Amino acid sequence: MHKVIRDPIHGYIEINDLAIAILDTVEMQRLRRIRQLGFSYLVYPGANHTRFEHSLGTYHLMNVLLDKLGVAKEEEVELRVASLIHDIGHGPYSHVTEPINQKFTGKTHEDIEDILFMHRVEPEKSDVEERSSHIAEILETYRLDKHKILGYINGTGKSTGRDFTKILNGEIDVDKMDYLVRDSYYTGVAYGVLDNMRLIQGLDFFEGSLVITEKGILPAEYLLFSRFLMYPTVYRHHTSRIARLMFARAVEHYINSEPSSSQYELALRKMDDSEMDVTLRTADGYPRDMMERINERRLFKRAVYTGVINLEGRIVEGLSTGKRVRELEREISRKAGVDEKYVIIDFQDDKEDVLKESEARVIIRGEQSTKSLREVSELVSILSRVFLENSKLGVYTPGKYRDAVKKAAERVLWC
Repeated sequence: MHKVIRDPIHGYIEINDLAIAILDTVEMQRLRRIRQLGFSYLVYPGANHTRFEHSLGTYHLMNVLLDKLGVAKEEEVELRVASLIHDIGHGPYSHVTEPINQKFTGKTHEDIEDILFMHRVEPEKSDVEERSSHIAEILETYRLDKHKILGYINGTGKSTGRDFTKILNGEIDVDKMDYLVRDSYYTGVAYGVLDNMRLIQGLDFFEGSLVITEKGILPAEYLLFSRFLMYPTVYRHHTSRIARLMFARAVEHYINSEPSSSQYELALRKMDDSEMDVTLRTADGYPRDMMERINERRLFKRAVYTGVINLEGRIVEGLSTGKRVRELEREISRKAGVDEKYVIIDFQDDKEDVLKESEARVIIRGEQSTKSLREVSELVSILSRVFLENSKLGVYTPGKYRDAVKKAAERVLWC
């Protein structure tokens, strides 16, 4: 049996029995309650789309790409499943809680072994019809290779012949193709309008690896160009980043301060946005204050906001580690006479992902080797350099402390 789902981005998405069974699981339904763009809705009111929608879109583009590459549906069914479930490891507000998950569990949203290989619980006879299914059960019922699915999701799978691992988690993949268009649509920012169909037509295999053909260079350039523009406009917008950091600090403080909260270290990925909101709102002290500020949009203000390129090497060195950031926060708060919990440093260090995308391999007609997209495209080369130079560092604090924190931060960062 096949059904179709109406999607505002891709039109009608066709799903088969296996996809229907997966969509009806506990893990996939939770994604309906996980915002795709975290706190971007505070800037763009329409940005309330979810990980569930994005998962459907990624699944659709995967089907289109595999059809173009001539892959039989039964041959790569695990890859299609992987595209549908690739985000089930996300915690509340998606990437907002990713650093917390990594800190306390050592897992990213791609590390979903515990979900795929969960212990099967046999229901009571009276509960058989009422109990919702889990993804692990569906994969077992359809006798699918869980290790293969996991490898496709985290990009570490091994293939013989054609390497499909980069289709979902690579330099140019169906995940990016969907979320750029989707994020652009729901925020109303026109930079992410891509011609995904043309890009898919420009992908092929060369010596077993997925590459961009000459036909795909222009749409690949546009994909990266769109991503570069979406960063300052949406992904790095200071308002959503301030809310994001306030929320993350609140969650971390809650986990560290509550005697019984160790359960949240493991349960975080099972919670949705609303559950985490309620947990923080009903807590005491700092977590509650932060959640109330976010809900009422009483956010911290920018005391300092500058390009990383303007800072001395001794300041920038080590900022990618939380330890160095906290040291500077303590120093600034001490000089300003402000509680250190109310001084937040935002170091925007996501250059590796963007540089990775510009390393997508391109095959030129008549040549027997590939080059990186950055080598082939002057536009991508320039954009990569400009992106690195435009990394920002922000120091955020409540409005009443802004002047004091600004003076203290300037002394710490530039003196």
